[in-house]
Amino acid sequence: MKTEYRTFQFNLLAMAPIHIGNGEKYTSREFIYENGYFYFPDMGKFYNRMVEKGYDHKFERFLQETKPNARNNRLISFLEDNRISDRNFGGYRIKETGFETEKNNIDSQLGTINEVAKFMRDPYGNPYIPGSSLKGAIRTILMNTNPHWNNKKVVDTRGKNPKENKNMIPWVPKKGKEFNNIFNAIRVSDSKPFNNDSLILVQKWDHKAKPPLAKPLPLYREAIAPSTKINFTITTTTKEAGILMEELGQRAQAFYKEYKNFFLSDFPENKIQPNIQYPIYLGAGSGAWTKTIFKQANGILQERYENSRTTRMVEKGVLKLTKAPMKSVKTTQATRKLIMNNESFYEMGKANFMIKEITNDNFNFSSR
Repeated sequence: MKTEYRTFQFNLLAMAPIHIGNGEKYTSREFIYENGYFYFPDMGKFYNRMVEKGYDHKFERFLQETKPNARNNRLISFLEDNRISDRNFGGYRIKETGFETEKNNIDSQLGTINEVAKFMRDPYGNPYIPGSSLKGAIRTILMNTNPHWNNKKVVDTRGKNPKENKNMIPWVPKKGKEFNNIFNAIRVSDSKPFNNDSLILVQKWDHKAKPPLAKPLPLYREAIAPSTKINFTITTTTKEAGILMEELGQRAQAFYKEYKNFFLSDFPENKIQPNIQYPIYLGAGSGAWTKTIFKQANGILQERYENSRTTRMVEKGVLKLTKAPMKSVKTTQATRKLIMNNESFYEMGKANFMIKEITNDNFNFSSR
């Protein structure tokens, strides 16, 4: 197989909060809400400081006990009960936005959040997006827009009468040839680490289609704030993979058009975010239909949820939303709002992107 390396710059703009989880959660005994910030101390440093102060046995008992008063199960209560004013335990802080909880909800106090899903971090504790997460989102776009999916071959669609080339690399690997597929020829870098200032805490909201109703749920995540810019490098190693990256923007638009007709059109238009460039959905909480070949999965997903003990999918399910401060971005044409409603609702996981083969040209989003 002939190798033809090409390199593309992929510029991602977070149109909404994006959560890339590492599978772990902070409990209420591992973070503090205080003075407008959520403070996540380095618990190793925290414990060492308790040893220095002679509070290690008290802290161990605090971690082991289950008290009836929820407030007493929080790290801030341990500090206050023992008159510890220090807050210099390493870690990091995330500034509150005011949209972390619903004000009309019973569990509306920021100090009552019990768990927070952690964002992916590198060995130095810096948040980043793994290339595998972006590659999975790209894979969804490509799989939904392959016009010859049944042939399971890459097709060059640039001509007027595209035809399958029997020598082209397959989409799905055959047994014993696991590396002989198109996605192995698409290499996506991890993003560069970014600052904790780019993160916010967001709450999960489910929006029903009939009747149209948004409901807050007690699930909280660290997420990239809307209007954040993140860059990746994509390298292709075959001609066919390079063609797909050339077509990725158009394929993303085609995928979004079908996804909107299939699912988004069931919901109020003002809850659906307009696109500035090419659309893509990334990370946890964006909804099952953004991660599947939805035309094939329709019916199968509902059956899977029907057999679940904890959740049910009515018709096509709910729109996954969250709340965050309203943002705008400047484009070459004008300043554009990211959302069209006055309730601060965003589509969880939505992003836009630009992609181009690396040259001296640069592309930048600027935000306010």
